[in-house]
Amino acid sequence: MSHPEPTPAGATVEEAFAAHYGEGAVRKIARAPAGDVLRGIAAYRGSEHWHLVTLGLAGVVPARRDGGPEPAPFAQELTLLAPAADAPPSWAFALLDGAARTAIAVGRPFHAGARLAPGAPVDGAGSGLVALGIRVDPLVQTTGPDLVLQAVGITVGEHLLMQRVGTDLVLERLAARDPLLRTDPARA
Repeated sequence: MSHPEPTPAGATVEEAFAAHYGEGAVRKIARAPAGDVLRGIAAYRGSEHWHLVTLGLAGVVPARRDGGPEPAPFAQELTLLAPAADAPPSWAFALLDGAARTAIAVGRPFHAGARLAPGAPVDGAGSGLVALGIRVDPLVQTTGPDLVLQAVGITVGEHLLMQRVGTDLVLERLAARDPLLRTDPARA
C-alpha cells in the first residue's frame, strides 16, 4: 500500500488536512461539549467523499497503570471516509466519536491492523457493516509525531476473516474495489 505524501515537518493534523484539501475546502465541524477530551470532529469534502477526522485524540494521555511508567499521549487521530453527499452523514460523526471514546476508555491507542466490533450497524440503522478495521489513512499524514489512522466499516464475515488471516490482508482485498475504503452502509 502506498502512503500519502507527508506535509511539512511538524505539521499538525489540522494543517495536514488543510494542505491536502486546500484552505478553501468545504469543511464542517462538530464541536465537542466544553471540558470534553475531544475538541470535536472535522469533515472535509473531497471530490468523491467526506473525510472526517477526530480533533484532540492525539493529546489524550491514558491513565497511569499500577506501578507502571508515565504513559505517553495517544499521538494519533482517527479518520473515516464516507461517500460524497450534500453533507457529511451524522452517523459518521457518531461512529468516529464512539471509536475514539473506546480507545480512551480502554486506555490504549489503536494501531494499523487493529479491529473493533461494536456489534450494532455502524450507521445506527440497518446496514450490514457492524465492525471496524483500522489502517493508515491513505490520503493524509503528518510529519509530526501524530499518526493518522482510518477506521473502515466492515461486515461480520469480514471481521471473522480478519480474525483468521489478519486485518491488513482483508482491508487490502477490499481496497481492490475501493482504494479509499469509504464506509458506505449501502455496501452491505
